[in-house]
Amino acid sequence: MKVVVTGTRDNAVVLHWDEVGTTWAVLSWRDWLRFRGTELGEHTLLAGAEAGEHYFLVCVLGDHGELRHAIPQRYVMSTDGLLSYGFDGLEAEEREESSRIEELDMPTPQEINRYNELGARGLSANLPPPRTVAPLLRAMPGLASAMDGSPCWHFLSAVGVCKSSSRAN
Repeated sequence: MKVVVTGTRDNAVVLHWDEVGTTWAVLSWRDWLRFRGTELGEHTLLAGAEAGEHYFLVCVLGDHGELRHAIPQRYVMSTDGLLSYGFDGLEAEEREESSRIEELDMPTPQEINRYNELGARGLSANLPPPRTVAPLLRAMPGLASAMDGSPCWHFLSAVGVCKSSSRAN
């Protein structure tokens, strides 16, 4: 599903998986917007990125630096370093259906269930490969202070991370 990222350079960190260095590198907010074509001007190359699949994670932070939202993105880049394809795991009709439901003021319980189903498929289509998760957890800002119930836990649980309990077993 298309996720509108409401972060700014002040409260978002964009991480990019570097396959060669086997590490997650920080990408500036401006470079991210230009790469995605959402800032005025031309699309720009992603410096040092080769053609093929690329994984990103947009980390939106709260007022105190805690991780609030983690939005995975997967793209195919062309040989000239430009974005050529983004994944959402949906067919064109499903994408339209999701957008239609998203615009409803009062969706029915069935529509809400369908919207959630489509959203879950979109999330899973963008998850980074398992081999990248350990380095990702080391690179994610604000992870230790992520609050219960924050949207970031949808992503974290999808990659196998669960919040430990403070209660004794």
